[in-house]
Amino acid sequence: MENWLPLFFVSVMGFALLVYVILDGYDLGIGMLLPLAKDKEKDQMIASIGPFWDANETWIVLGIGVLLIAFPKAHSLILTSLYLPVTLMLLGLILRGVSFDFRAKAKTQHRKMWNYLFALGSLVAATSQGWMLGSYVMGLEKNTTSLLFSFGIALTLPALYIMLGCGWLFIKTTDELYQKTIRWARWTLLPMGAGLFLISIATPIASDIIAQK
Repeated sequence: MENWLPLFFVSVMGFALLVYVILDGYDLGIGMLLPLAKDKEKDQMIASIGPFWDANETWIVLGIGVLLIAFPKAHSLILTSLYLPVTLMLLGLILRGVSFDFRAKAKTQHRKMWNYLFALGSLVAATSQGWMLGSYVMGLEKNTTSLLFSFGIALTLPALYIMLGCGWLFIKTTDELYQKTIRWARWTLLPMGAGLFLISIATPIASDIIAQK
């Protein structure tokens, strides 16, 4: 049992983070797309994620909780090394939550501000997660190559989330907003592909075990 428990907890943690990327990824993407839409379209986009977005964020809580309970030394090492991007991510998620609630209650002249703050919170959270991913792939090193790679993933991970957001809008929208979503998805394809390519190349370079496999 002691040999299987670590594998079990790693599987649970990996599953939770995968589900988080898919589910919270699409509403982060929609948040970043918000400034590109008209006012009426913004309301449609927000309404499409309204019943789901808050629950989607709980998956990352599960993943971090499993890391703390099952692998406390790894939890300490990883979160200490990624203290700044984790803090920025949490600030971005908080800003998203505040903006989402206030835009629904704000007067018309103030709603534009809350829309932009929701988009800003989404962008900050997405880029912070990209930096964390890049740093983790490079083994939490602090050298120039690792920092440049982390910066590159921080710029490209939001493209993945935007693509997921476009996929959600394909399901939930029609007419003009649907046609806009097609254009947004096409713009996003190249940076998303570049980010996936960089991670695929860098991972075996950073890890001898993965390179051997």
